[in-house]
Amino acid sequence: MSSADIFYGLGKSAYWLFENTLEPTGEMFWKVMLVFGFIAFGYWMFRQVQYNKIAANDPNQIK
Repeated sequence: MSSADIFYGLGKSAYWLFENTLEPTGEMFWKVMLVFGFIAFGYWMFRQVQYNKIAANDPNQIK
């Protein structure tokens, strides 16, 4: 068994996964991922603002 067999096997596996999971979902998968990304980014920024407020009011931190 050579390394080419391994790489071709990985390629065929990835192609099979794409054909049988992503193609049937169509555009819905990407739309859901985009909306989830925006929501996750908004939550991250909300938490960052909270952490910055806590850090600004804490005099015992190293600056």
